[in-house]
Amino acid sequence: MTRRVTALSAIALLISSSAAYGVSLSSSGYGLRVSVPVLCTLRHQAAVTPVANGYQLGELLEYCNAPGGYSVQVTYAPGSMRGAVVMVGDEQVTLDGSGGTIVSRAPGPRIRDRAIIARPGPAGFDTDRLNFDIVAN
Repeated sequence: MTRRVTALSAIALLISSSAAYGVSLSSSGYGLRVSVPVLCTLRHQAAVTPVANGYQLGELLEYCNAPGGYSVQVTYAPGSMRGAVVMVGDEQVTLDGSGGTIVSRAPGPRIRDRAIIARPGPAGFDTDRLNFDIVAN
């Protein structure tokens, strides 16, 4: 019986000393905040080759880390390219001669390579320049 009381007393002493030790400890830490800038880049790898009813104009290499996504736009000389079709990957748009339009939208960050194909409108290719741009949403 004496041993049992002694063992219980030792356990009680350890518990009370560890509780007192835990109360006297303090903790500290560091708050870390990281800001990642939004970066969107678009590169064109030119390689003009004829395809059915048009021309492959190479590839667009897209990178954008914008959480809200981004859009790829095409601009050209106003009044030209009316009825021409521009395809970027699986997405396509028929140009109306306004001088610019959105070709595609991505709902979030993306890294991708997509082929560009252009089919002439009734007036053919009546401009020598299509400019592609990427814009974060």
